[in-house]
Amino acid sequence: MCVPSTSFYPRVESRSVLRAARSVRHIPRSSSRDETSTEDDDTTSLSDLVEVEVGGVTVSPQGFIAMLVRKGMKDSMPKAANTVEAMRGADPSTLMSPESKNEFLLPILLTAYDEDQDAANSAKAQTMLQLLQEPPCDMGIQLPYGALEALTESADAVLGAVLIGKAQFEDEQFIWESTILAGQGMDQSAVDVIGNADEAWQCLALARRYETYGCRVFVTKEAIEEAAKNNELFGDESSERKPLTLSTVRDAFPKMQTVNESRQIATDAREKFLWQPFAAATSEDVPVVEEDEVEEEK
Repeated sequence: MCVPSTSFYPRVESRSVLRAARSVRHIPRSSSRDETSTEDDDTTSLSDLVEVEVGGVTVSPQGFIAMLVRKGMKDSMPKAANTVEAMRGADPSTLMSPESKNEFLLPILLTAYDEDQDAANSAKAQTMLQLLQEPPCDMGIQLPYGALEALTESADAVLGAVLIGKAQFEDEQFIWESTILAGQGMDQSAVDVIGNADEAWQCLALARRYETYGCRVFVTKEAIEEAAKNNELFGDESSERKPLTLSTVRDAFPKMQTVNESRQIATDAREKFLWQPFAAATSEDVPVVEEDEVEEEK
């Protein structure tokens, strides 16, 4: 459900998102996570607002899930154990730095389809995998090129930010509450996007499309803390529950792929199934001209 705000400021239940919408344009990209803004009482501090990015994806009994991590932590996601490590029972997460181990991780349900329980089979899951490539493979099919215009009712709008106020499971149902800021230059408007996995997918897909234009994704600390209380859906019920962090994410989601792993798989696949066959076909169809023949023609 998309609700256009009557003013620049969104009407979302989370007050921290309301304050974030007012101040997100003033947050410098180079700011430290510990810095705070002191412009006025209506401006949220950086200590209450966390910039995030997609660090990994996974299939699960609930559907296809994206893992949001603090901006800059994507490369710290634990790698899957290789064959030798798996045989030895080694855990790659033990090699992580102490700071990385305890970093939060926010799972976002993007599809609630049965077909995405064992593999990313749905069109939406496949589209998100394509959008997460570098550069994004944006076909405009599942996410039409006019998707942002439909949300904002503005043909020239560019997405500037996605502000997440709630992203959690409640009674086995995924709840999504966010506000998108879009417009041209300093002329920005806000639209509340509230719903479930469909709305979450749309927001993160649009954010990835407009990332090259400067789009950023933020989540409030309140949303992170509330989501952490509802992680009972994840992991083995027979084992001891652990907080969902970078060091425990593979215990909860053994099929997870980091974004870096996904990109490497795509790169290897293009090389094997596209570029190598193309090079082989070209070398067979085009006769090789020897240097002596070129000299004779001259």
